[in-house]
Amino acid sequence: MKLKLLTILIFLFCSTQLTLGQCPPTYIYDGEAAGDWFGQWVASAGDVNNDGFDDFVIGAQYNNAGEAKGGRVYVFSGLTGDTLYVFTGTVNNLIFGHSVESAGDVNNDGYDDLIIGAPETFSLNIDPGRAYVFSGKTGDTLYAFTGEASGDRFGYNVASAGDVNNDGFDDFIIGAIDNNSDRGRAYVFSGKTGDTLYVFSGEADFDGFGSPSGSAGDVNNDGYSDIIIGAPGNDSGGINAGRVYVFSGKTGDTLYVFTGEAQDDRFGLWASTAGDVNNDGFDDIIVGAFNNDAAGMDAGRAYVFSGQTGDTLYIFDGEAAGDQFGLLANAAGDVNGDSFDDLIIGAYLNDAAGSDFWKGVCLFRKDRRHAYNFWR
Repeated sequence: MKLKLLTILIFLFCSTQLTLGQCPPTYIYDGEAAGDWFGQWVASAGDVNNDGFDDFVIGAQYNNAGEAKGGRVYVFSGLTGDTLYVFTGTVNNLIFGHSVESAGDVNNDGYDDLIIGAPETFSLNIDPGRAYVFSGKTGDTLYAFTGEASGDRFGYNVASAGDVNNDGFDDFIIGAIDNNSDRGRAYVFSGKTGDTLYVFSGEADFDGFGSPSGSAGDVNNDGYSDIIIGAPGNDSGGINAGRVYVFSGKTGDTLYVFTGEAQDDRFGLWASTAGDVNNDGFDDIIVGAFNNDAAGMDAGRAYVFSGQTGDTLYIFDGEAAGDQFGLLANAAGDVNGDSFDDLIIGAYLNDAAGSDFWKGVCLFRKDRRHAYNFWR
């Protein structure tokens, strides 16, 4: 069934009000046409117009405005809700806007910039995939990158890497999950020059390494931003148990390797900095395992690891079978003002307010070891 266009609701933070009626959306945006997948990926854009208010970016990967399934990306002002930029894909089936994120300030001009992935559709595997970095100040293209080989899915994940080489310019990371028999690969590029700083590769076929990738914060407190990369198809802990790697931004060396507990946990489909949750001066790490069965089949689990030691600080479980708790998990900042960074974790199939609004569909390739997740 063809997916309808989506509506995105942007909320101001409501500290005590929990229902939609009590916490009305600040902005509401609708996709342009049926099948656009507007809102499949949304993110903070940082402060792209340098007005002191963070802005936001929304992808519509199947929009046809430029080319069939070329994709489109919208950047909106946090202050006014007005459209700041619209970027349009110009290649058939490239699904420009599959991934959208703030790139940080890659050219150090005081304006946050944007990075957009265009990994090409799963069904074609003709184009290697591409990724683009745009200036927040002007909207001009700062960098454009293309994957190494057809079907690499380069640009499947894009993110700021922080300042990994400590040169005052934010750097960025691009994942290519199907590179080299789906082992996957992740590339870290200099924001200052666009040169490749590091290339990291998956351990084994079908690892899907690079599916989530981004800044780990400064986990070893050496003044250099470090890098976190997930491989949710890794089999070291069981088939598709998953694995997560943390690399030093200063040297590229491996700082930590975390492995999923059980078969099909998909540990590492989401992995991110957690901020400094224990206030020890070292950034910590959060990893989701949305198919973990500890609290019921596919209830899900999320793990918080110490950046200083690698020890497990917290384990959180979904409430009920099928919740898929931990599919998305992030640093929330210090929301209660106690000097300890807090966390936000999603359980998008939880039924506390009614049966599933979004129905998860897990599509397996013929090898049945590499799963892609969609929603309808």
